[in-house]
Amino acid sequence: MDTFELKVGDTIGVFFYDDWRGSKAVIDEIEDISANGTVTLTSGIRYNKLGREVGALGEGTYLCSIEKAQKAIEKSCLKKEKKEDNSIIDTLHKRRDKASKLATISAIRILHQYGYFNTANSDIDTLESEIEGLITSYLEKQQKID
Repeated sequence: MDTFELKVGDTIGVFFYDDWRGSKAVIDEIEDISANGTVTLTSGIRYNKLGREVGALGEGTYLCSIEKAQKAIEKSCLKKEKKEDNSIIDTLHKRRDKASKLATISAIRILHQYGYFNTANSDIDTLESEIEGLITSYLEKQQKID
């Protein structure tokens, strides 16, 4: 990118990355352009005449077109929305499973308390899985998870 073609007050994209980490870009405004082509944005970050960040520690950012920045921002937003939707569904599944396990444990404890299933060869495991299955199916009907 040739910074000599830019003007003070123009908006420009700042590209961070687009890889396995996701996408990140922002849109900023040009505050100052020096005689040697160094661009200063309103955020205070400076870029050399080739559009690379000046004094970056590690992986630096670079200037890009607004269209490229918009694409990266949209891609990032879509990924975040998808992740949020999946996390809500996962949370509902976890809550349902935890509730059914706790209800099953409570039911088995009550049966033990009143003297049922005290023998070693009883079918407690079968009963436990049946109770958990009943509770889980009931909770699925009550709380629809799409």
